[in-house]
Amino acid sequence: MSTEFSARTRANNIKTLSTEPLDVLVIGGGIVGAGLIRDLALNGGIKAGLIEQGDFANGTSSATSQLVHGGFRYLLRRDIDLVKKSRKEREILRRIAPNLVKPIPIALLNYKGDPYPLTGIQLAAHYYNRLFKADEAEKTVVIRDVQKVRGLVGTIATDTLRGCVLLWDSMVDDARLTLATLKDAHRHGAIITNYVRFLDFVEQSDTVAGNRVSRIAAEDVISGQRFEITARKIVAATGPWSDEIWCKDPSYDGVPRLLTKNAKGIHLVVPRCGKQHDSEAYGLIACTRSEKQRKRNPRVIFILPGAHNTSIVGTTETTPQEALESVRPSADETDYLLSETRRIFPDKSLDNDAIIAAYAGTRPLIAANRYKRGVARTGFVSRDHLITESPSGVMYLYGGKLTTHRQMAEETVDHLATFLNVPRHCKTDTVPLLNVSAEALSRESTRDSRTGNANHALLSSVDTERLIKRYGDGYQKILKFINADAALAEPITSSLPFMKAELLYAYWGEMAITLDDLLWRRTRIGWTPGQGLDIAPQIAQFVSEKNNWDQVRTTAEVEAYREHIRWLNFYL
Repeated sequence: MSTEFSARTRANNIKTLSTEPLDVLVIGGGIVGAGLIRDLALNGGIKAGLIEQGDFANGTSSATSQLVHGGFRYLLRRDIDLVKKSRKEREILRRIAPNLVKPIPIALLNYKGDPYPLTGIQLAAHYYNRLFKADEAEKTVVIRDVQKVRGLVGTIATDTLRGCVLLWDSMVDDARLTLATLKDAHRHGAIITNYVRFLDFVEQSDTVAGNRVSRIAAEDVISGQRFEITARKIVAATGPWSDEIWCKDPSYDGVPRLLTKNAKGIHLVVPRCGKQHDSEAYGLIACTRSEKQRKRNPRVIFILPGAHNTSIVGTTETTPQEALESVRPSADETDYLLSETRRIFPDKSLDNDAIIAAYAGTRPLIAANRYKRGVARTGFVSRDHLITESPSGVMYLYGGKLTTHRQMAEETVDHLATFLNVPRHCKTDTVPLLNVSAEALSRESTRDSRTGNANHALLSSVDTERLIKRYGDGYQKILKFINADAALAEPITSSLPFMKAELLYAYWGEMAITLDDLLWRRTRIGWTPGQGLDIAPQIAQFVSEKNNWDQVRTTAEVEAYREHIRWLNFYL
């Protein structure tokens, strides 16, 4: 299977989807759909395809807190089952994606007036350690010396600080994890395309090779072409959009499965709070105060180290007032996060002008009147997941979160393999993403940083280790680009590490279609100071020369990106 994953690949895959019946069609290219199509592809014996109406990870899966966490906070809610699942999946993701999922120490700060006493959190931490037999490097410990806490995390407020619990979680660029998962599915034969929209179910009960099949109507968003896709089983893995699919299901009963109350979360990207260097950076979690003034239960705020000396601050729990595809940070939500951050870092001058970027997403929360484990429940909101099948045979994946997406996919494919009568071989917990294991990552980075490439002296100066960590074995194609054209080793700007060859690779090997795909998700340049607005024209011009865009499209791509940023920052 070719490692090319480009617009050309997309065009060929659309042709295949429109002409060849599938065993399984996955609707949704977020992290859950990506995990599902990868499991189907690695299992063998299943012809599977995936469509996504926008770019991959365009919705919630590129708008999270960027955490793959072991679930310590769920322990405080006594949801032991979810803690066990989260911790297990965190370890699996660290093992199969060591270049993407990176451990990080996080200080859970405890101030006077917080809902949990430090002693209670200490007991929970002790139980957490025993539950998972944590090694010494990642032991959860309690620090009561306030000045020691400050020395670790930076100039936080200490007037009423009682101490902190130091625990370990992991951070990941959620959009790149989604992309890596999809690319591995492609490597193993899955038929994947972005910018193809589900339109409706086609009411037919045809058979192909003796098997009953379903059909959907779809549209190529880029060309406007409409076509049908045939599959023995349709699976909706569309996160908060799942009810939009369900409403068109032939067996729709008029009752939604998800809720929107407290489903919206926003994040801010601001200059680094706390320690300034990544090697020394800690994440912070603290209980908020704003809710207490309104006699509501306090929440927690995350302040996590981001790339390029930034911090990611989040998150909120509000009800979106706009359509799912149009959620963005509001003025009140922004003020709330800034106020809480200033309370923790009183020396920081944080106002709207300090915000580098902001983003919003909607969580797929299971509605209170739905079913969990076969029993009708009321009055709960689940961060766990639910896998159901409608009377018409369409499967729906509800709920879930980034950390447990792989397990959610495994459970789904267990059912699908039985339905399709094929042997079940789940390999997603052992096969590495991007074809790079932890050992290969260490070996290749050491070798290449020492010797470079004898065929081209220029390559000895390329940061190969960074390329391997970011692209896995895709770094080899980037080096080939540079070997063929030395100009591609030039940085796109002195303030960012990206080379021109990486921009080219985003379109050749990562199915970037638009300039927004490149700047907002493939590189996250949109999360850096200036958000790439100043360099967007020169990047678009470079991309146009390599992708044969005419001047009309090049200009339109720049304007579309600028409009996206203007719209997203409207209330800032």
